[in-house]
Amino acid sequence: MIFLDQKSDKPRFMQFTAAWCGPCRVLNPIVDNIKSQKPAEVDFMRIDVDTQSDIAEEFNIRGVPTIILLDKDGKISWRHTGLASEKEIINQIDSLL
Repeated sequence: MIFLDQKSDKPRFMQFTAAWCGPCRVLNPIVDNIKSQKPAEVDFMRIDVDTQSDIAEEFNIRGVPTIILLDKDGKISWRHTGLASEKEIINQIDSLL
């Protein structure tokens, strides 16, 4: 496994996306804004399910956009498929900090 159960010094935010996905394009600027607010606290990753299918398979991604937040121990603390608000995402991140 690439990410699960791997310890890290900070939480990891994984955004599973695809170029053809309309809701993904809506979510991108929301995540970019959050990333600019918390660059030192969280590792942000944007994973294209078409070009990085091995990672998508590891997390059993069946729809995009999907957000997965891993805690410092590599355990999934939050998983959400579909659009999420900036406030909802920040609340989930802050719960791990």
